[in-house]
Amino acid sequence: MKKTALIISGFLFFGLISSFLFFRTFPARASILIGDFKISTGMSFNEIVDKLKSENLIASTAVFKIYGVITGEARRLKPGKYALSSDFSISKLFGILTKGPEEISAVIAPGLTLKEIDEKLSEARIIKPGEIINFNINSLKSDYSYLTEAHSLEGFLFPDTYRFFPDSGADLVIHKFLDNFKTKALPLFKDNDRILDKLILASILEKEIPDYEEKKVAAGILLKRLKVGMPLQVDASVIYAKCSGRFLNCPRLAEADYKINSVYNTYLYPGLPEGPISNPDSESIKAVLNSEKTRYWYYLSDPKTKKTIFSETFDEHNKNRAAYLLNR
Repeated sequence: MKKTALIISGFLFFGLISSFLFFRTFPARASILIGDFKISTGMSFNEIVDKLKSENLIASTAVFKIYGVITGEARRLKPGKYALSSDFSISKLFGILTKGPEEISAVIAPGLTLKEIDEKLSEARIIKPGEIINFNINSLKSDYSYLTEAHSLEGFLFPDTYRFFPDSGADLVIHKFLDNFKTKALPLFKDNDRILDKLILASILEKEIPDYEEKKVAAGILLKRLKVGMPLQVDASVIYAKCSGRFLNCPRLAEADYKINSVYNTYLYPGLPEGPISNPDSESIKAVLNSEKTRYWYYLSDPKTKKTIFSETFDEHNKNRAAYLLNR
């Protein structure tokens, strides 16, 4: 009889607690929203409860703890950053904190630069601003041999759709980028390819030409110019220099910009720029590796159609410039 009474009492107690948790979690008060409630790795259940209380997300630590112990969810809270509200019932809080933080989808479009990617990921609260830009690339070279000659991560952040948790941090993010490059880009190169050189050319094509077949022709032109010591003279590299590693919201080039003293100014300095000017996709890399030999030496892009206009001689190129560019 006593045992039965105890069981009934237990069910009644749990029922009362559950009702309280679902319907009367808090007294009437102004709603509080915490957009970055963080559970650090190694935090104890008591520490998490105290933090919830200190930020006014729960009214009673005792009730929260009782529910956590009774349901067994006290041992299942996951570290991470969460958006929580004081309007949430305790059962909903436990549901969120045991499921773990939601992953963030980050679409890295072909042609974004290192700085633009850093800005995109920091705005999404995946990293802190500047973490990727300022990352020490030398610490990665023992694990990723293809970075041996690289001065920065520019060009190696392979375009793709990635999923990260909030506050993933630069180390995890960069390793995910580089592992993806190793899987999807590295196999495209041959053993004797100068990977960095080819990647620099691919990064130029990524910013200059949208069509794959036209990219292959332009790649042949650039390789031919390099062979004879002729300056590459590509506008994209000058834009990269002008806007300090950014293309988004960069003003149109002016005449004076072609005199910018920069290792990325391919009008002033022959040869390849110091490094890639964007992060190219596999199509741009393939265009360089499968370049076409033609009689062309020059090209420009029609601003209206985005079609690439090729020329065999400088006189023909000047006529095309007058027809497509100077009469805008």
